[in-house]
Amino acid sequence: MVVYPDEAWYRQANPEVTLRLIREHLTGNKVEEYAFSTHPLPETSLVSREHLIEA
Repeated sequence: MVVYPDEAWYRQANPEVTLRLIREHLTGNKVEEYAFSTHPLPETSLVSREHLIEA
């Protein structure tokens, strides 16, 4: 399982683990025992707030 834009990669994402990952990762806590790689996207690849306002 991968979580974007954090690009946090998790292994062994069975249904129970997936539910835990959703609950904990999305509240700001990386679940270390299942994480095997984290490569946040560079800030330049994110859409700027100004661009969203203009759209």
